[in-house]
Amino acid sequence: MTLREADRVERELVAIVGEANVLRPAPEAYAIDDRRPSLVVFPETSEEIAAVLRLAHARELAVVPMGSGRRLSFGNLLERVDILLSTRRMTRILEYEPADLTASVEAGCTLMAFNRVALPHRQWLPFDPPDADRATLGGIAAVDDFGPLRHGYGRPRDAVIGLEVVQADGTRIRAGGRVVKNVTGYDLNKLFVGSFGTLGVLVRVNFKLRPYPEAEATTLFFDSEWERLESGARQILQSELLPAALMLVNEEAMSALLPDHPRKALLARFLETAPAVVYQMERAKALARSLSLELVELKDEASRSIWEKLGRLHRLLPTDLRLRLSVLPAHTVEALCAGERALDETLARLHILAQPGTGIVHIGGELTSAEERTLSSVVQAIHHLRRTWAAHRGRVIVEHAPPEIKRRVDVWGDVGASLPLMRALKHAFDPKRILSPGRFVAGL
Repeated sequence: MTLREADRVERELVAIVGEANVLRPAPEAYAIDDRRPSLVVFPETSEEIAAVLRLAHARELAVVPMGSGRRLSFGNLLERVDILLSTRRMTRILEYEPADLTASVEAGCTLMAFNRVALPHRQWLPFDPPDADRATLGGIAAVDDFGPLRHGYGRPRDAVIGLEVVQADGTRIRAGGRVVKNVTGYDLNKLFVGSFGTLGVLVRVNFKLRPYPEAEATTLFFDSEWERLESGARQILQSELLPAALMLVNEEAMSALLPDHPRKALLARFLETAPAVVYQMERAKALARSLSLELVELKDEASRSIWEKLGRLHRLLPTDLRLRLSVLPAHTVEALCAGERALDETLARLHILAQPGTGIVHIGGELTSAEERTLSSVVQAIHHLRRTWAAHRGRVIVEHAPPEIKRRVDVWGDVGASLPLMRALKHAFDPKRILSPGRFVAGL
C-alpha cells in the first residue's frame, strides 16, 4: 500500500469507527511474525466490521481478524497484512439463558468474563486453551482452540451451536441458531470454527454450556520411566474412572509446575460431585500402590492452580518452537519419545505435554542457537516426524516457530485429498484472498 493509499484508507476507516479507533502506523506489538500491518482498526459492532470489509474488498486490501492476539502467529507466514481488525471492543454478552444452558456473545468477550457471569448459576464453558486468562470466545472458536479439558468435554467446535459471520465482501450471514436442537440446513458452524479467520470474521458466537462441577481434585503419579506412567494412564482409561483431563508431563515442564517434583508425571484431573471425586481419588491411590508409583494429591484451588499454570507453560519456560503431534491414543508415548529424540539436540529446556486419552502431544523449547545448522536440523526433524507418523495416521503441526523456520516448511503439513475441496471453499468464500491470505493450509 502506497503512502497516498494509506492516507485515503485511514480517512475512510476513521469515518467508519472514529479517529480514536484507528492506529497508524501500527505499533510493533501488533506485528505478526515479520509482517507489520499498515493500520489497526477497532470496530464496535458487526455493522462496522461489515463496512470495514466492504472497504477492504473494494480496494483488495488484506485483512487479518484478531481477538486477544495470543494466537496470531499460529499459521503460515501471511502473504501480506494491510489491516489488522481487532474485536477488542465487541465484548457484550448478548443473551444468556441459564435454564436452557445456552448463551450468545460478541466475538471479543473473554472466556474469563463470561464464566464469571455463568458461575453463579453453576454453569460454565469448559475451555482451557493456552493463555486462557486472555482468550476471547471468538478467537477460541476461530482457532477451535483447546487444552487438556478436551479429554472430558470435547473441543470448542462441539459447543458452538450458532454463529454470525461477516464474509470477505462485507455480507453478514448466520449459521445454526440459539438452541441446542437446531438441525435445519447445512452445518456451516463446523466450516467456520477452526478456519483461522480465512473464510470470514466471526462477530457473534452461540454456545451450549455445561454444569459447573461441585468439586475438583488432581492426582499426580510420579516415576522415572514413561512405560510405568503409560501403564497407569491405560488402566485409568480402561476403568470406570472419568477424569476431565489426563496429561503426561516431562521433567522440564514439572520443574515449572511443581519445583519440588521435577520428575516425569501423569496428572489426572477429576471434576464431579464431591462424593464422586472422593471415590475416584481413592481408586487412584489404589492404582498408584499397585504400580508402585509415587502419589501427590491436590484439591480445590491447588488443583485449579496447577492446570492454569500448565496453560501458561510457554510463558514460564522459553518457547521458540512448539509442535503438536496428533496420533492414535495408543501411540501417545511412542510419539512423545520420538519427538523428544528428534528435537533433543536443537531445543534447550525441552518440555512435553501429552494427552494419552486423545493422542495429542505438545513439544516445545528454546532453540539452542539461531545458526543455519540449527534451523536446518529443526526443519529436518519436522519432516522426519511427519514421514514417520503419516504411516500411522498421525499429523505434525507447527504451532509456533520463528519466521526463518516457517519460510522452509508448511506449518500444517500435507492434508492429502482434502486440499482441492479446501481450495474450492476458499475461492467460494473469499475469491479475492482478502482474509488472512497465506495463513492456512497450503498457503490458503
